[in-house]
Amino acid sequence: MVLIPALLSFGLAVDSSFWPALLALDAVICAIAFIDASRVWNRHRTMRVTIEAPKIWSRGRPEMVTILIDYLGKRARTVEIALDIPGSFTYVVGDGIAAPLTDRPMALILDLTPRARCETKIKVTANERGGFRFGGLHVSLLSPMKLWRRQVLVGNELPIRVHPDLKQLANYALLARTDRLNLIGVRRVQRIGGDTEFERLRDYHHNDALNRMDWKATARRDHLTVRDYRTSQAQGLVLLIDAGRMMVSRQGGLNLLDHAIDAALMLAFVAIHQGDRVGLIAYADGIKRYVPSAGGPRQMQRLVHALHDLHAERVESRHEEAFMHLAAHERKRSLVVALTHVLDGVNADHIERHLRRLVGRHLPLAILLQDRDLHDLLPESADLQPQLEEDPARLWSAGAAAAIIGWRQELIDRLKRHGCLVIDVQPNQLTSGIVSRYLEIKARHLL
Repeated sequence: MVLIPALLSFGLAVDSSFWPALLALDAVICAIAFIDASRVWNRHRTMRVTIEAPKIWSRGRPEMVTILIDYLGKRARTVEIALDIPGSFTYVVGDGIAAPLTDRPMALILDLTPRARCETKIKVTANERGGFRFGGLHVSLLSPMKLWRRQVLVGNELPIRVHPDLKQLANYALLARTDRLNLIGVRRVQRIGGDTEFERLRDYHHNDALNRMDWKATARRDHLTVRDYRTSQAQGLVLLIDAGRMMVSRQGGLNLLDHAIDAALMLAFVAIHQGDRVGLIAYADGIKRYVPSAGGPRQMQRLVHALHDLHAERVESRHEEAFMHLAAHERKRSLVVALTHVLDGVNADHIERHLRRLVGRHLPLAILLQDRDLHDLLPESADLQPQLEEDPARLWSAGAAAAIIGWRQELIDRLKRHGCLVIDVQPNQLTSGIVSRYLEIKARHLL
């Protein structure tokens, strides 16, 4: 449309009488463009968009988001849509419902039928914890002659809360009922006397003592059945979570604080199931979250609500303030689980000094998260010489890594000599390691 008057304008060099015809042609083109724009300007008003999704999500677990579009127009239309979601969210398109564009993978093309409802389901995954909001639906509309494209934001805003991975709690409960906790790395510990309160009946395991066999239930079920017992005394557990700069580094797509929160919630779930009281203190440059020790199902909800929007901050952690808060609010003897990460002497001295002071009044358990990148710098002993010959500079990085790892081991040995329990574990093995150690403490009556 623009090319025709552009070519005719060269005729002005020969005869200036072309001016009126050229101006008339330009006016016709502008009129056509204006009419075409007016037909797309208010087209979004023929669409009623509703977005439906769960209000509470679990990080890393896909959730189904339903987009309902009531199209009131009289002609079939093809529109391009995209969810207005936070940048950390990702989504994939449902089977055969809408096709992603090749050049814009987050946009979908929908064919709207006149006076009908179009329903699209999209699986969305939240990759970060916290409170978020869906802003609506971005709709891109083409004019009938495709001269104009208008983008509008329609639909309802939708607030959601992304919690830590709560599906692991249901998985643990299922495996515990079927006596298959070894599948997630939780070690089975033989209890040492004193457990007299009946808890449940379960299938016989080859490590079970014969005096726990329930012969009546065995005869009734025609399957070997044993009795499970638990301690009748409710004990205390306090989770001390560091949210300072040392917990910012990422391992396996998550930062260390995410790993710590997932493990802490699993430990709290197991402890509450055992009848214990669970409390929480999260800190960075001050106390960020505090949940007083309590038991019961509602305590788990309080812990999840307190931790779902806790993020690591690039500030120096004030360990002394957290331990002073603990001393002021937790009078009863409890298992104090401190989850942190140390790589320098200043933080290590603070942690060591405060944990040593807890011995006797409480039972301290230090969870020191390993830096996997640091351990990866150590060459394999079997092919050490070829590696160093290929990259001589690696000798210096390997030596520095070995020095830091050796220093951490000295810290762990000092803590153990003073009566502290210590777990030095990689982040991806933290949950199974901390639950196994808690069950061992309960079984051996160390608290």
